[in-house]
Amino acid sequence: MLRAVKVRIYPNKEQRVQLNKTLGAYRFVYNYMLDLKQKEYKESKKDLSRFDLNSVLTKLRKDENCLWLSEVNISVLRQSIRQMLVAYKNFFKEHRGFPKFKSRNNVQTALFPINSISKKNTFERKTITLTKNLEDIRFRCSEEFYSRLKKYKDGLKGATLTKSKSNKYYLSILIEIDDSEINLLPHTKKDVGIDLGVKDFVITSDGEFFENKNFLTKKEKLLKKLNRQLSKKKNGSNNKNKQHLKIAKLHDKIANKKDYYVHEVVNKLLSNYDNVYMEDLNVKGMLRNHKLAKAISEVGFYKFRNLLETKAAENAKNVGFIDRFYPSSKTCHNCGYIKNDLTLNIRKWTCPECGMEHNRDVNAAINILKEGSRLAMEGVTVEKVTKKKAATTKKKTVKKTDDSTTKEAVTVVSEVSA
Repeated sequence: MLRAVKVRIYPNKEQRVQLNKTLGAYRFVYNYMLDLKQKEYKESKKDLSRFDLNSVLTKLRKDENCLWLSEVNISVLRQSIRQMLVAYKNFFKEHRGFPKFKSRNNVQTALFPINSISKKNTFERKTITLTKNLEDIRFRCSEEFYSRLKKYKDGLKGATLTKSKSNKYYLSILIEIDDSEINLLPHTKKDVGIDLGVKDFVITSDGEFFENKNFLTKKEKLLKKLNRQLSKKKNGSNNKNKQHLKIAKLHDKIANKKDYYVHEVVNKLLSNYDNVYMEDLNVKGMLRNHKLAKAISEVGFYKFRNLLETKAAENAKNVGFIDRFYPSSKTCHNCGYIKNDLTLNIRKWTCPECGMEHNRDVNAAINILKEGSRLAMEGVTVEKVTKKKAATTKKKTVKKTDDSTTKEAVTVVSEVSA
């Protein structure tokens, strides 16, 4: 099984210069090839392949204006071409964003394939050697990761170098380990429904609340102060660069706290339950609500969902989704009455049919559990539910022109629905 071990590296001055050269060359080749591929397609409608771009790279390294590229391992530079082509493939096949040019002001990365990493690494002195110009770089990590690196030193498959905006260097080392090394979470044969919110981060059907820690809000005043100070600094001065670094370090602290908390919540849920049900939220659509966009983006629903699905798959557990349009908050979990006039500011309500008092979020989580369990029993997935919604929407959008056109349109829609 492949696993990544992330370590923080502490290069000396010479190593730092070489790391920056590697990252700069990697970024330059990526941008150069992306620009070349776009221009070639516009001018001659020719789609340059990986072989074509690798040939261009070989010639480019011999160019008098680009001799500095020869200081960087060619296998690493070829990875930038592969990464760019993968971005192109994801755009056309998976409808992701179009490849963008890399900037030195953002987080910088470089991929080291297996043939560019030294085979002499023993990790005994907590140092790692990548290429000939990057030898004996000190690193730090947990004892568990350190023992894993020493044990599987011959199973290195590659590494990813990352430089953060706060000028910290990290290395994610990909190794192949035995399946027995993975500590799986225990199976409890319990199910739970969860409701995500802004006031409280996660609410379970058992009445457990995971609060929203508001890491960004607590540091908002300090961030505003630092940004005001930044605006008064002279462009290009060392003081402005130092101020940029202060702000980047503060953002790092906030992001690290947030990541740790999301991991903590996910681990607790999967430790106590085997099946977790939640709504298939349209986070992108929710962010269009300008009154709640800031709070929703701070909580991090998308990251929570991705992490929950990933860890559940690793531990042979299940995450189920219900339709985002299901009225989980408005439905009484006791008698099924639907309170259509329930607004967002009402946090507690009493059912007029059975008289039961409801906490809005706990009631929603219980309904999500019931609906998720029902769909799981029937074998219905969220994709099938979405398709049914899409078919219903098509019926509603049929235009009433002349009678013959309308009949033909309705016939086509009914065939699609069937």
